[in-house]
Amino acid sequence: MWSHLPERDILTSLARFAARENIQLYLVGGTVRDLLLGREVEDLDFAVAGDALSFARKFADLAGASLVPLDEQQGTARVVFHKGVLSMDFSRTRGADITEDLAARDFTINAMAIDFAQMINTGGTGIPACDTLHEAAVIDPYSGAEDLDNRLIRLVSAQSIRDDPIRMLRAYRFAATLDFGIHDATSAIIQSSVNLLDSVSAERIRDEVFKILATDNSAYYLKAIDNVGLLEQIFPEIARMKGMEQNEYHHLDVWGHSMLTLEFFERDPLPDSLGNYLPEVENYLEHELVKGRTRRSLVKLAALLHDVGKPDTRTMDRNGRIRFFDHNLKGAEIMADVGRRLKLANKEILFLREITEDHMYPLGLSVFLRKPRGTKEKNRTLRRFIQRTGTEWLAILLISFVDLRATQGPRRRADDLEKLVQLISEIADMYFHEIRHPIPKLITGSDLMEEFDLPAAPIIGQLLKRVNEAQIDGTVKTRDDAMELVRNILSPCKDIVKPEDK
Repeated sequence: MWSHLPERDILTSLARFAARENIQLYLVGGTVRDLLLGREVEDLDFAVAGDALSFARKFADLAGASLVPLDEQQGTARVVFHKGVLSMDFSRTRGADITEDLAARDFTINAMAIDFAQMINTGGTGIPACDTLHEAAVIDPYSGAEDLDNRLIRLVSAQSIRDDPIRMLRAYRFAATLDFGIHDATSAIIQSSVNLLDSVSAERIRDEVFKILATDNSAYYLKAIDNVGLLEQIFPEIARMKGMEQNEYHHLDVWGHSMLTLEFFERDPLPDSLGNYLPEVENYLEHELVKGRTRRSLVKLAALLHDVGKPDTRTMDRNGRIRFFDHNLKGAEIMADVGRRLKLANKEILFLREITEDHMYPLGLSVFLRKPRGTKEKNRTLRRFIQRTGTEWLAILLISFVDLRATQGPRRRADDLEKLVQLISEIADMYFHEIRHPIPKLITGSDLMEEFDLPAAPIIGQLLKRVNEAQIDGTVKTRDDAMELVRNILSPCKDIVKPEDK
């Protein structure tokens, strides 16, 4: 295990300092779990039999590290070394001894400890006495090591959920990140306790959900969360999606289709036509819109809920055909509500809203382009897609691709997917080869008001939009071209379609 511990000289100094202070330290929780799993450890958790905050403060001063009080009332602090490369959390042991402390922890795999003094026995040499830790050194009253071997998440006790209901989600988060299963008794306890999640803050729920979405197989674990009734506590909107029959383009109900869409995104999210742009696509998906939450995770959430607007828009015509007119628009509204409920940042909510609203747009384009179009008209269509969807054009294409793959009813045309993949290729080629960089702004609203004696009115925005479209089409390239276009629009023989006339 020593090979997985960082900064051994710091650990030796800590052991010596604890001995001088007559403080008993235990490595606990996730640190012990990861050591037993043979995983690299950078953040160390210690239980302190005494005043943890005072001890951490003194050790930080001695080591020249930074102290971050985490919870002064509970006596918890973090000591950070080397600009955050290594950190140590110190907390006071709960109960009379380490065994009682472990009894209050969440899962058996996190309810193990190692006596730090026994682990690091310097004997005055300044180096550890051995290179490995023996099984006997692990304090394991709840058979956590056995559960690690069996790859199981098991509650220490049912009281663990009552003490902190977020542990219901944490069970599945640990299962997802470690690729473990959930013990049957633990699943049963969670299933009978799902209503307790109402007492948990939205921020804590959000963080656990996104840690699950960040894993490679989140769909599998979200299904497991749904099976115990916990997912509807987070997303009550999905209750109406379940069992809702769709038209003959689909082979599954709304919820089954949505889950399959997510599965396809995780299994194989990119059409072969994007093969030449894999680094660009990966950089795009791994970009964090806010710290700790990537576009990839947000796209997964959008895949799961892209059809959330269907229950509110479902109709049936006189021939018995089921329709979902404008379900994308309704879905965008609901998605924004979901984002606000989860306390997402405004930029994340806008992202989710935009790709939900436009997830049908690429399929519509592929249908439009089935008929022969001139090169100029086709290029204008592709450019306007990129202009309308902005920086999120790629997410919208990816959602559309996996959405169509999950649409396998008898009325879906055999070549629908082929046509969509071709469209994705053409849009990607155009973006990366022609308009990857922002289109320069040739004129401003002030320029138009001054040049043409116009008032500050909506007409200014409309004129600028016409100029921008002409730049995309390639018919306007200079400032003089832009001014000439506006002059022609404003000439007596031209009409401007005002917003109120639409």
